[in-house]
Amino acid sequence: MVNINGIRRVALLTLFILVIILFCLDRYAAYKHRQAGDSNAVVIYTTKRCPYSIKLRADLKANRITHKEYDVEKGWEGFLGMWALRARGVPVSVVGPNVVYGYRVNELVQAFDELGLQFIPQPLNP
Repeated sequence: MVNINGIRRVALLTLFILVIILFCLDRYAAYKHRQAGDSNAVVIYTTKRCPYSIKLRADLKANRITHKEYDVEKGWEGFLGMWALRARGVPVSVVGPNVVYGYRVNELVQAFDELGLQFIPQPLNP
């Protein structure tokens, strides 16, 4: 005879452990990847083959803006950053306390301006 109460207890314990693991993972991601309100850091989440990621990388290099980059396809940290920022696509730019989803030039210019940095998008190569 099958002990239904025993199966229920094991299932609930497994679910409880899974919830605790996901909660801890979420808190770690938030701690590691969300910028403080007074932060001056620039962090980008990209992929190697996304054309908007390539354009953003080139613009940051042309403007000599120091940044940290996470490739979301290659590393666990990039995945956690995307999770913490609730992002669904790349590129994602964290400019100080501001988060810019996608390659939105006006939002990027405004975010860099708030940090006192000049961001001038480069023209597309023909």
